[in-house]
Amino acid sequence: MRGYLDTPSMGLPTRATVDAMVEAARTWGAGRGDYAVWERSMESCRSLFAQILDVEASDVGLLPSVVPAVSAAATTISRGTGAVIAHRQEFRSLLLPVLAQVEESRMRWVDGPYVADTFIAAVDDATDAVVVSAVSSHDGGRPSLQRLAAACRAADARLVVDGTQAAGIVVPDVRASELSLFACAGYKGLRAPRGVAFALADDCHVQGFTAPSVYGTADGEQRGSYGPPLVVKRKAPGLDQSPAWLSWVAAEAALRGLAAEPAADRETRVVALADLLRTRLAERGLAAQQTDLPSPIVSFSVADPDALVTTLGRGGVRAAARLGRVRLGFLVHDDENDVDLVCDLLET
Repeated sequence: MRGYLDTPSMGLPTRATVDAMVEAARTWGAGRGDYAVWERSMESCRSLFAQILDVEASDVGLLPSVVPAVSAAATTISRGTGAVIAHRQEFRSLLLPVLAQVEESRMRWVDGPYVADTFIAAVDDATDAVVVSAVSSHDGGRPSLQRLAAACRAADARLVVDGTQAAGIVVPDVRASELSLFACAGYKGLRAPRGVAFALADDCHVQGFTAPSVYGTADGEQRGSYGPPLVVKRKAPGLDQSPAWLSWVAAEAALRGLAAEPAADRETRVVALADLLRTRLAERGLAAQQTDLPSPIVSFSVADPDALVTTLGRGGVRAAARLGRVRLGFLVHDDENDVDLVCDLLET
């Protein structure tokens, strides 16, 4: 779809994604729905996501959003006494579960560019955790997770990462399985519906999760869906939540399409478009955000971002305004015509 540059708000589904959800809804409406079939789609998503991120399927947790996973990590962090570092303009899906469990006195806020140096400057031996996005939602800055991970290891601190704006678009510069927690929603770059999210974490980073579901209990230890005992799966699969069935059916179709193409090829195409727009903005005197790594999101400040987003919308470009900036995000359906269209509209 030409002009759709709002994947950071909501990704476009593929035709196969829509068809799968519509067919599942028709089957349900005809009284022929079988949740066992739909749950096989859920398990397929576990394997497909693992393939996309090059991790073990047995390490992947399936959730409706990133919140339960971040909450689990925050439970563990709350038992410490050290500082928890976060950007003051962090997206709330990552931030609020932490604030709900960690005292304000332990929060060490950082401001400024969304780059690794901003966070690293605040890390010291009294740091318990750093919470960060792989790509910032508010301006699209993409910090080096590799550098952040090294700083956290040196301080014996956890690194909790929300990968929602990166998953399916760009490849992390550190293996997701090496992070304390990597969690991402599926409705942006993964092109799935709401109600689908994924997590990776070791046991030590999600101990004491207080909301286990029957889906997060160990195989062979549960008697149907009734009664004790509570035997939770290891690692992130212990965070598995009751699935929104039709969302997982649609997500399977989306992830199959992603898994069929090398992730590096997708990143190369998407980042090239973002870099082209950054260059052409600079020619017009508009400075894009700072970033460590090439980002699929481009944002820039203007006097009235809402008015410019409206102008872009009238001209056929879907964008967003966030914290005083116009934000445009690229995905595989975009091409150079979209960059041309944005630049033409900036001249009007």
